[in-house]
Amino acid sequence: MLKLVQFLRIGNAGIIELDRPDALNALNIEMVELMAEHLRLWQKDETVGHVIICSSSDKAFCSGGDVRQAVSFIKKDPEGLSAEPYFRAEYSLDVIIATYSKPIISLVNGVVMGGGLGLCRNGSITVVSETIKCAMPETAIGLFPDVGASLFLRLPGVSIGLMLGMTGQVIGAGDAIHWQIADRCVPFKSFNKMKKELCFSRSELTSLENVIAKFEISPPETILAKQEDLISRLFQGSVIQIVKNVKQSLGVNEYVKGWYKALSTRCPTSIHVIHHLLSVLPPSNSLSEALHMDFQIACKMMRRDDFSEGVRAVLIDKDHSPIWSPDKIEFITENELENIFKFDPSLSLYDMK
Repeated sequence: MLKLVQFLRIGNAGIIELDRPDALNALNIEMVELMAEHLRLWQKDETVGHVIICSSSDKAFCSGGDVRQAVSFIKKDPEGLSAEPYFRAEYSLDVIIATYSKPIISLVNGVVMGGGLGLCRNGSITVVSETIKCAMPETAIGLFPDVGASLFLRLPGVSIGLMLGMTGQVIGAGDAIHWQIADRCVPFKSFNKMKKELCFSRSELTSLENVIAKFEISPPETILAKQEDLISRLFQGSVIQIVKNVKQSLGVNEYVKGWYKALSTRCPTSIHVIHHLLSVLPPSNSLSEALHMDFQIACKMMRRDDFSEGVRAVLIDKDHSPIWSPDKIEFITENELENIFKFDPSLSLYDMK
């Protein structure tokens, strides 16, 4: 069997190297379970002082979860919770990373989206190269920005989080650092040398940060951050109001046109869900609590036809012409949202039965 994740021990470090380049390191359940297993082992291993998560590919750190695999599980049992183990495994790994007692440093280059942000953003230090492509694109496939995004998308302000979550806007290193989605910027050409020094560094967070600082550069100039006033003006109020605001501002620039296209073509229910998470509900008290809520919502979203249809349209047939149900923003009812957010005691993130 081809190993899609490599586990190495060098110096004081345990290294997790994602090695599925043909799929941009999309995380399937086998990869996630292997990572969780090794992190648990290294937690008890006194010779492992810190962990480095990186990629073998120069094109991607991680493009997210392997949602095609999740859909394949659903097709085997359309009426049940066949994809529940997939989401449980992914979110449980994020909890392990977020609560790990040893520093976890992620070295991020190229594409980092969705579940890839869950890997790096929930650790201790996220180091990005100058050429990352970062996004939470889940509204395009009938899911929602998960892996704790309801917390980290709030950091730059709710309006900016709504823009990123509702539209799936891709951002670069400058904006990611400015908006606290990443921590440090190091040129990709320096990654290997930095990784080697990190392996033999002492494991205190200060020592690791000092190693990174030797290679750190000023991040690229921000791009979308220059539009913050515009974003704050447009992305406020209800979903209907936001769509109206954006539509009325189409002549301002190309970014607004892109946002309007996204709001007009992505899954209406998904757009409402992330709006509700960021704009209506109070923030969760912890990442663990946020991931519990993500698990509840994901299990309900996967039962809807929109998830399988979105994955089909974007990742399988690639016709980019999904047929959503309901198919318009204004058709989403309060009752539908209440059902998605209603607590279901049968859906427990840690129920491993």
